[in-house]
Amino acid sequence: MTRKLGGRTSFTKLLAAETTLLSTDRLLGLLELETDRGEIELVMNRIVAERLLSAIVEFLQAGEGEDAPTFAVERSQ
Repeated sequence: MTRKLGGRTSFTKLLAAETTLLSTDRLLGLLELETDRGEIELVMNRIVAERLLSAIVEFLQAGEGEDAPTFAVERSQ
């Protein structure tokens, strides 16, 4: 999903992110996001974590020049 800024000037800025493993039996984790407006805590499972990872990889692969990705992704099926 690509969005244009379209005059919007007030975005929440992400300052830091950490994860805490809650369970391995049924993979669950806590995603803690520190923003300029406060902390956000989200519980995620494997499916959500994989979707988040995919979205972040897609974002990073769009970088060009000095922002070009510095990693390679190998997908297994």
